Amino acid sequence: MKTFLKILLTLVILGGLGFGGWYAYNRYFAESPKEGTVYVQSVSAITGVGPAGRTSRYAGVVEAKNVIEINPDKDLAVKECFVSAGDRVTEGAPLFSYDVASMEIAYEQLQLDIQGLENGIQTGQEKVESLKTKLARARDTKKYELQVQIQTEELENRKREYELTGKRKQAEDMANALQNTVVYSPVTGKVRSVKSADGGGTQEYGYGEGSQDTAYITIVAGNDYCVKGTVSEQTIHTLQEGMAVRIFSRVDDTVWPGRIYKVNTEEAKQNTGRYYYYDGGGEQASKYEFFVELDSSEGLLMGQHVYIEPGAGDETASDDLLLPLYYVVDAEDAPFVYAADSENRIEKRAVTLGEVHEESGTVAILEGLSYLDRIAFPDETVQVGMGVSETAYVPDGMGMDMGGFEGMDMTGDMMDMPDLPDMDLSDMDLPAEDGFAEDLPETELPEEVPTEGAPE
Repeated sequence: MKTFLKILLTLVILGGLGFGGWYAYNRYFAESPKEGTVYVQSVSAITGVGPAGRTSRYAGVVEAKNVIEINPDKDLAVKECFVSAGDRVTEGAPLFSYDVASMEIAYEQLQLDIQGLENGIQTGQEKVESLKTKLARARDTKKYELQVQIQTEELENRKREYELTGKRKQAEDMANALQNTVVYSPVTGKVRSVKSADGGGTQEYGYGEGSQDTAYITIVAGNDYCVKGTVSEQTIHTLQEGMAVRIFSRVDDTVWPGRIYKVNTEEAKQNTGRYYYYDGGGEQASKYEFFVELDSSEGLLMGQHVYIEPGAGDETASDDLLLPLYYVVDAEDAPFVYAADSENRIEKRAVTLGEVHEESGTVAILEGLSYLDRIAFPDETVQVGMGVSETAYVPDGMGMDMGGFEGMDMTGDMMDMPDLPDMDLSDMDLPAEDGFAEDLPETELPEEVPTEGAPE
């Protein structure tokens, strides 16, 4: 009996030591903290939806779908402009006229220049022929000098021919302008802006964000409206041309259906804000424009600010979490993502995949991930156990100068700052936590705002 107890006790001890070694390896060696920081983003930000999986809304402004820009000939002077900003014009209506008197003088001078060049070329050719005749009869001591003279004259003739080509093109354009001294509107619409002939200023008809024109005359063609929105580089992959969207009024419950007809990924707008990483480094995020054509524009005003929400409002639409496929590692065998754990360190998070959407490059995540989780882009530098950090936004004018923190004690949980006196906040009129975005002026609204109803 004693021998049996000894054997049993020995097995228990060995089992405990084995389990302890296995736990220590996995806890302190296999997933021990690694040097370096991995930058992570919330799944909701990556997928372009709210924390509860609700679709995000983007800020938009109503613009004309077809805008015509008209500039005068750079070599001609404008004599008179017949329209002003805000005028309605029909196709074929006169817009402005050229200074005919100055054109006629310039045209006559061009004709004289052309005649002089033609005479110079003819004289040069005759001189070359004469020199070649002399060269054939000249003594050897004179031939070199004559050859240099021939080459020089031929070079001068080529210069005259090049200049003559340019003068003839100018004369042709000016002759056409003399026959058409008035420029007419190519479309029916409304004049949005007119620049002064001397460049001293611009008349503008209030069209909101779209009124910063550079052309001499800008015309909004017809009444065909579109909505221009902006999207960040992190969520632009969620928008595709042809995608159904809904336009929401900011003042009432009106909704206009439409679809995205253009996503401008070539020209990025630089965000005016600054982004800083927690470790002191920083970068600016780019914004891209996209455009929505409407099924009906009834009730919309040019320059009106609206919300843009992807989706056609179909209640039967899929609620799957659609993650860009490039975030998933080993998708074929044992799919996982690099996610931030509760201790703000990277772990391998196993996920269950659903349908792959090849058009958008996304895959449905059925289990293992929520919109509140934070994940990292799986490049070769990411390792299990590394610390994580997110991007913090600092608006312009906030004085976030990292150099100003030199000398402060930032090694503890908080910076070593002077004690502040106790304050009684009970009588202060603080804004409510819910619905604050609806009370802000339009100029302060964010470019991307969450749908109402998202959890606190």
